[in-house]
Amino acid sequence: MDKLMVWGAWGLMAAVGSLSAWKISQTPKVDPIIATLETDLNRNPHVPRMAPPPALPAWRNDFTHLIGEPRPMALGCFAPAALGEGRVSDPPPRIDVFVLPFPVVGEAKADLLGTTVTWTLQEAPTEKLATGMTQKVGKPAGFIILRQRGTEKEETLAKVGPEVRSYTDASTQPLATYRYRILVTGEETHRSSYPAIQEPVTKGLPAAAAARTPSNVRLKLIGGDKTVATLRVETYDRTQKKWIAKTVMAAPGRDVGSSGWTLNGLRFDNFTLVADLTDDDGVARVLTTKN
Repeated sequence: MDKLMVWGAWGLMAAVGSLSAWKISQTPKVDPIIATLETDLNRNPHVPRMAPPPALPAWRNDFTHLIGEPRPMALGCFAPAALGEGRVSDPPPRIDVFVLPFPVVGEAKADLLGTTVTWTLQEAPTEKLATGMTQKVGKPAGFIILRQRGTEKEETLAKVGPEVRSYTDASTQPLATYRYRILVTGEETHRSSYPAIQEPVTKGLPAAAAARTPSNVRLKLIGGDKTVATLRVETYDRTQKKWIAKTVMAAPGRDVGSSGWTLNGLRFDNFTLVADLTDDDGVARVLTTKN
């Protein structure tokens, strides 16, 4: 065992020595001439030593006085470039959005010739539009007049041009209530289309103007006694624009012809004949021969 250990130690030492000799053989050798020169220089004190090269001066911008000191770039001074294209993006296109104004109905006035309704125009409220859109007032193409009598269904009465602001309804009947609404027609810009297109529109407000037409009949007591009355009935002719009269006789409790009036009673007051009647609108009336 001791011999084995001794032989192992000798083998290890031999291996280490071989490795050291191999490394030494791989070290590059210095040229003998250079080595001789280096030795002579180190031994001769009269040979000046080469000083290390001076340090380079710091670089200086000689054009500072021409262009000034650099300043930080302000943000937002350039428009953002379109991604992937290397150029400034185009601004969004400008689109004019035309919106029709609303017709605002005024008052309706009724007389023996008919009912006249008027209206004005009011710009539509400004809408919240997409970027690049500008709201402008559209031009009406015309107006539609709607009419409703009492509780009947609303109907189209007439259509008029864009410059008209009033209309007279000559087809009304006496003692009736009529309501009128106005619609505007024309074209508006379609809000979600690009390029912008125009589309036909008819619109209006729910507010209406109402008027009640007057009676077209009037009576006058011209004679009689307690049993019968003589009355003059006048009816307004809208076509001729004048009153047409005729004489009618009626007894108490009877209708006065086809006028819509009713004779309720006859009496004398200080030798003056007095007639108590109900008119065609259901209102009590008193007529005398002095009226």
